[in-house]
Amino acid sequence: MNDLKKSAFDKKVLAIGECGLDRVCNTEWSLQLKAFQMQIALSNEVKKPLIIHAVRAHQDVLQWLRKYHHQQPVIFHGVNHKGIETLWQAGQFVSFGKALFLENSPAQKAFCHIPEDSYFLETDDADISIESVYLMAAKLRCQSLEQIKNTIEKNFFSIFTL
Repeated sequence: MNDLKKSAFDKKVLAIGECGLDRVCNTEWSLQLKAFQMQIALSNEVKKPLIIHAVRAHQDVLQWLRKYHHQQPVIFHGVNHKGIETLWQAGQFVSFGKALFLENSPAQKAFCHIPEDSYFLETDDADISIESVYLMAAKLRCQSLEQIKNTIEKNFFSIFTL
């Protein structure tokens, strides 16, 4: 943890994570909770956003963020589940990627009406280009590519300090 803490203070480090909770992996839940609690505290201490990985644990993550009085911005990455709306309604950011290409997916449906100041775009580990994700986002929102780029840039600078 000391190395992680030392690295977290580095100006080149913009966020803490990817961290979170995953109900599908083989790692013991108690160990995941312990690590996540430490990362929440670290995020608050260094005043940097959290990048969240959550699998079938989104409500658990929100609960722990509240319990530990997390004060920094949070980005849930790779979202594609029912209830995405609860994340941005709770004041969190959500990041969309390959799920935007899945017709009628929860992500595709949610992306069409998410507030502009609440989302990011990503590729994660998908074999797609970020350009294709931006183009799909523009298509789904009936916006120009330039409008999508401007939205992402604005959201980026709203939470990341360079």
